Amino acid sequence: MVGLPAESRQQWWGWVQANVASPFRKRAFDAAVKSLAAGGSSEQAIAAAKQAAANRANYMATSALVLGAISAAVAFFVGGISLLTMLFAFASAVQGRHSSDRAWQAWTGVGLAILGVVIFAVLLAIH
Repeated sequence: MVGLPAESRQQWWGWVQANVASPFRKRAFDAAVKSLAAGGSSEQAIAAAKQAAANRANYMATSALVLGAISAAVAFFVGGISLLTMLFAFASAVQGRHSSDRAWQAWTGVGLAILGVVIFAVLLAIH
């Protein structure tokens, strides 16, 4: 970012590493630096970083829920795709579990994805 000294960027990167979960550090750092470059205070930069991390965690939790539901529904019709969807749901849940508001969505999504795989396996065993 233009206008922010390298030393200041390093200090903020250190703060982000100490205070933000690893999957969200780059987004949090970018938000903090953008806030500072726009003339924001340290408190505003911290708030921007935390908000960026929370937004990403919420998005990934919802993604896990949706992908898990798709996995369960798709298992009835095209079971093999259910396995692929389950992998994406699990990957989303790994980040989404950090959401303070929507962690339940991440875990529910994983449960639904596992249900989809079970349904696929049962249907495969029946046919």
